[in-house]
Amino acid sequence: MFDKTIDLKITTNQKLLVVSDIHLQLPLTSELSIIQQSLVGRINDLATHKQAILVLNGDVLELWAQSDQSVEDIIDGYTDLRVAILNFNKKPGHHVIYTVGNHDDVLAVSASDRAVVASHWQAEVCNTLSLTIGRRTIRIEHGHENDRYTKTPSAGSSHGKKLVQNTMPMLLERIPILVGGIGDVVDRSLLPSFVLSNLLYKLVVPFSIPIVLLWAGYQTALRYDTRYAMAAALVLVLGWAAFIVLNILVRLVARQTLGGGKKYMRSLDKYQKEAKFDALVLGHTHDGRVEKRSGYTYANSGCNDIIALPRTGWLGIPRFRRYIQMSEITIDYSKKDPIKYHQQIITLVK
Repeated sequence: MFDKTIDLKITTNQKLLVVSDIHLQLPLTSELSIIQQSLVGRINDLATHKQAILVLNGDVLELWAQSDQSVEDIIDGYTDLRVAILNFNKKPGHHVIYTVGNHDDVLAVSASDRAVVASHWQAEVCNTLSLTIGRRTIRIEHGHENDRYTKTPSAGSSHGKKLVQNTMPMLLERIPILVGGIGDVVDRSLLPSFVLSNLLYKLVVPFSIPIVLLWAGYQTALRYDTRYAMAAALVLVLGWAAFIVLNILVRLVARQTLGGGKKYMRSLDKYQKEAKFDALVLGHTHDGRVEKRSGYTYANSGCNDIIALPRTGWLGIPRFRRYIQMSEITIDYSKKDPIKYHQQIITLVK
């Protein structure tokens, strides 16, 4: 199994740009085109620094959901990005490093695919990038190895990979109205809420409520009895309350069973005690931020992908809206606050 760590000593004159979770795939959609151009602009800005490192921190290529696409085909399909990376790398003092993620885990087992990344992007591929600046150590990894759902198993595929490649296609074929777009949900504990939201707003509200109201109106008019209208109102209120309670319950269960959140952060705290670093920069969760933890700084580069975030719906159950998120971590020890998170969000309109 491929297990490589790159150790680099950096100075305060060097600037790093860390981007992750881009999930490049074919065909090149309008959304992916926006993401590509954003990346090109950021890489060109980074290239103006004399000493700079571009870190592609895992899940840059989407090879789980698109297992029939090759690494070479995807890289060749993003010509502008390839040109920007190669131009960046031409300058002395510039480096491109690719850390392997879970959705591009083929790079961990295929030397030929790693060679494609090396030749097409002139990027050195590793699992972990360890940076030393003075007495401080910064560890940069994708982050999936601390997640029990995506951790590389000793044999077979991880739970996450089986879900994406086996379970999701079956669900999308059978109940697309309920699970379509579920892969864009950032917070794993909200996955059941996403399904429940689709059930309520796409099926129950458009179909069941009109049927109940029409039946009650017809019976009331036919029999001159307002009890039918009262019964319909009671059914709707009880149904709404049931959805509220069910949403609370499924979120509580999901938090305990699906991992992520506080459990994931506790695993990182344990990891820090073993590996002894001053800062940890990850991707993987699509939840970008910089946070002071006990004994180290945790930073996450977010994602450059389509995400679905909950917004309070008119019935109290969250509705999910889709966005393009473009985010990154910059590391510049010439600044007072050396590790910074940046993001831009574009609302997608159907």
